[in-house]
Parts: sequence; C-alpha cells; structure tokens
Amino acid sequence: MASRKNTLLPLIVFLLFKLLIVEATTINSTDADLDKGCIEEERKALLEFKHGLKDHSDRLSSWVGADCCKWRGVDCNNQQETLSSFNHFQGIPVPDFLGSFERWRYLNLSNAVFGGVIPPHLGNLSRLNYLDLNGDVYYYVPLMRVLNLNWLSGLSSLKYLDLGRVNLSEATTTWMQTVNLLPSLLELHLAQCELSDFPPYSNPFVNLTSLLVIDLPYNYFNTTLPGWLFNNISTLTDLYLGGANIKGPIPQVAVGNLCHLVNLDLSHNDELQVLDLSKNKLSALFGTARNCTGLYFLDLGNNKFSGEMPKWIGERMTSLGHLRLRGNLLTGDIPEKLCWLSYLHILDLALNNLLGFIPQCLEQMELVMKGRHMEFERLLPIVNLINLSSNNIWGEIPYGITDLSTLGTLNLSRNQLTGKIPKNIGAMQGLETFVLSCNHLSGPIPPSMSSITSLSHLNLSHNLLLGPIPTTNQFSTFNDPSIYEANLGLCRLPLSTKCSTPNDQKHKNDQDEDGWHMTWFFISMGMGFPLGFLAVCGILALKK
Repeated sequence: MASRKNTLLPLIVFLLFKLLIVEATTINSTDADLDKGCIEEERKALLEFKHGLKDHSDRLSSWVGADCCKWRGVDCNNQQETLSSFNHFQGIPVPDFLGSFERWRYLNLSNAVFGGVIPPHLGNLSRLNYLDLNGDVYYYVPLMRVLNLNWLSGLSSLKYLDLGRVNLSEATTTWMQTVNLLPSLLELHLAQCELSDFPPYSNPFVNLTSLLVIDLPYNYFNTTLPGWLFNNISTLTDLYLGGANIKGPIPQVAVGNLCHLVNLDLSHNDELQVLDLSKNKLSALFGTARNCTGLYFLDLGNNKFSGEMPKWIGERMTSLGHLRLRGNLLTGDIPEKLCWLSYLHILDLALNNLLGFIPQCLEQMELVMKGRHMEFERLLPIVNLINLSSNNIWGEIPYGITDLSTLGTLNLSRNQLTGKIPKNIGAMQGLETFVLSCNHLSGPIPPSMSSITSLSHLNLSHNLLLGPIPTTNQFSTFNDPSIYEANLGLCRLPLSTKCSTPNDQKHKNDQDEDGWHMTWFFISMGMGFPLGFLAVCGILALKK
C-alpha cells in the first residue's frame, strides 16, 4: 500500500497543482501596483506536503525559496481563493494538506475520482463558501466515505455543500446534526449517500432557515418525512426526494410555507400515499407527482397551477381516493379518464376555469377501460363528494350521475348548466348536500327528490325553475326562501308566490270569458250607433 502511495503521489501533485490557484495577498493591500506574493502559512503547507512523499521524478525540485508563487504548478492570485480539479485520481484519498489553506472560499473536487476517507482537516477551511466533493459512479471505484461529520461544523461560512455519492452510512454523527450547524447554507446536496434516517427534529431545533435547495434523492430513508422539512424552511425553491424510499403521508404544510417552491421531485416513491401541498402559491409542480403512482391522497388546492388538467392523473394514479385541485387556474375540459379512478371518494375541482361538458362517461353509463367495458356504477361506486362549482361547465347534468348512490355532496353551482334536473334524482339516497345555484336549469323540481330523506343542505336559487316546491319529507324543513330565490316560475312556501289551483284557473277562465263578452258588448255598442245613424240619414235622403 505504501509503495502504491509513493508511486502515485508525484502524479497527483502534478495533476492537482496544475489547476491550483492559491490565494495570495500583497505585502501592502492598499497598493494595487505591488506584485502578488506567497502567503507564508500556505508555503509551509506545500513544503510539508512535499516532505511527506518521495519525488523520484524530481517534479517538485522548484519548490524551494520564499516565493511559492514561482514554484512549478503553483499560481498565486490576490483576488481568487479557489481550487478546482477535473482530473482522474484513481480512487486516491483527498490529500490532508488541503485543510491547511484556511483562506480558501471555493473547493471543487467533484468527479475527480478520489476515494477513501474524506480528511477531517477540511473542517479548518472556515472561510469556505463552496464545497463540492461529489463522487463519480462511472469509474467503478469505491465511493468516498466519512467516519464522522463533525468537521463540517467548522465550515461556518458554507453556503453550498455537495457530498453526493459519498458514503455517509458509517458516520457516527447524523447528517442532520452537523448540517444544522451551518446557518448560512443555501444548497444541500446529498444524493445517493446511503442515508437511512430522517431525523424527526421539532421546529425549534432546526436552524436551516435560509435553505433554497434540498437534494436527497436515491437514499434509503424508508420512513415518513418530518414536519420541519415543510413547515420550518419557508425559503425552499427546490426539493428533490425522488427514489428516496419515502412512505406514508407527507406532513400537513402550513399555509404559505412553500410559496417559493418551484421544483418538487417525489418520483419513484411507491409507498408514498398522501401529498398535501394546498394553500401555497405553487405554479409549476404538476409534473412532480406524475411518477407517484401509489398516491391515495393528492391535494394541490389553492395554488396557482394553470393549463389543462393532466390526463395522466386518471391513467397512472389508479389508487387515488382523494383528488383536490380547487382554487387554481386550470382550464380546458375535465378529462374523461378521471372516471378510471375506481377508488375515488373525493373529487374537488371547484374555483377553476374548467369548461366543456361534465365527462361523457357519467352520461353514457359505461367506459372502455383497457379493453374492457366497465359499468359506471362499478367505476365510481364509493364517491361521496363531487364539487365542480365556480367553473364554466355547460350542457346538461348527466343522467348517469344518479347511479352514485353513496354520493354525499354534489355541488355544481356557478356554472352554465342547462336542461332539467334528472327526474331520477331520488335514487341518490345518500345525498346530504345538493347545490345547483347560479346556472340556467329549467323545468320543475323532480318529485322524486322528496324521497331523499338524508338531504340537509339544498340550494336551487338563480335558475329558471318553475312549478310548485315539494312539501313532503325534508322539504318541509327547508324554510329559507333564499335557497329558491330568482326562479320566477317557482311557487309555494317558503316563497311568497302562491301556486294557482284548478278552481283558481276555472274562476280565472270564467272571468276571462265574462270580460270577453263585455268587451264585445261595448264594441258592438260603439259600432252600432254610427251605423244606425248612417242608416237613418240614408233613408231620409232617399225620400227626398
């Protein structure tokens, strides 16, 4: 092992320091004309590194004298404080001496194919803003690893940290304990780090209040996500958890906490069942749920999603039982493929700009699904809420909707619906809330509606309905006239308009007939006088 190290280190020095830019300051920083110089502590660090290896090829023979800026492979710059390497180091450990350059602000060793244990000496780089040690899986060398992460706490100025593909499973301290000590951190990248725990710290112990990006895909968490991830970091713009073995429900997100979120990746988490990101200001996250095929609960309501509703919701999320997209800016038709959601309990698409007809699968009572004909009553047998209110839906209410015997709430208000209320509406014996207000529905209130004894909330106002209001069963309890108002043809209590009876109509007809006779009597009298006068005048004229 020692001979291999002695053989490769000269090569490492040549390759590494070919791209090394060491910070240097002038003797007098206020004089811009002075030459850039070598910092003494960094010169000593380079000499210490030189003495620790056998330089058989004499590549470091120039490393003598006080001015390290003239040494071969070393370049001093009084403005840049960085080191970047894009070489192939064949799995050799990161050199310890790199921790000696305390003035560095930028260190990027990503994809340089280092291996072994990351030296804790890097924790001396207290001024470092950017640290990227991302490994590379394409060279088939063992991943870099850490034995503990305590050294990270020394990087108090760090804003960007990428330890992607570094094995953190052997660390004696959890990644969260140390990352939580970096209050200036803006981006955290820990992809494929063999992490298996997601610390359930409560909000007061989380200090990551400035984070913009959290990137933790393809780990082995096998747990639900803690509440602090969504409710304590309101600055998040990007959250990547694809393939991280997330399961169970996503924690309830406080109102507005994810209002800056632009990218959310939860793909390839088959055990994820609940996703509730409602009441934020999200506008571009629909695609993130595409691969969450095991979701049972999807709530993206009260955000700013726009465009048409994705058809893949019905195609891919076949386990979905709760779909809530209300309060967005969605347009276009309601996809008929939503009828494929055979486990759906709640469908809430209210307060959007959806248009067109209510899906034809409800009207036709059957749907061709993957080559099979399935009766509508088998497709959506357990739905207990449909809310399509406050859209621009037109056409008639599908007759087939009356087969939803377990439906508890049906709200189609504030649309452009026409036609009549289905006469078989009484078949919906589970209906408790029925709201059709502010449409253009006509015709009578179906008598069968009186048989829905579970009905407790009804609103039929602002339509074109006519005829008597039912009085039996639940209708006898609906005493608020506002639920029927602005239907000029409706009559009977609780409205003040009385309905006409057959006797009233006969009496009205008799009055009309008498009035007609009187009218003709006066017309005859009016016409008879001048005609009689003319006749008399004619006779007298003839006699003369």
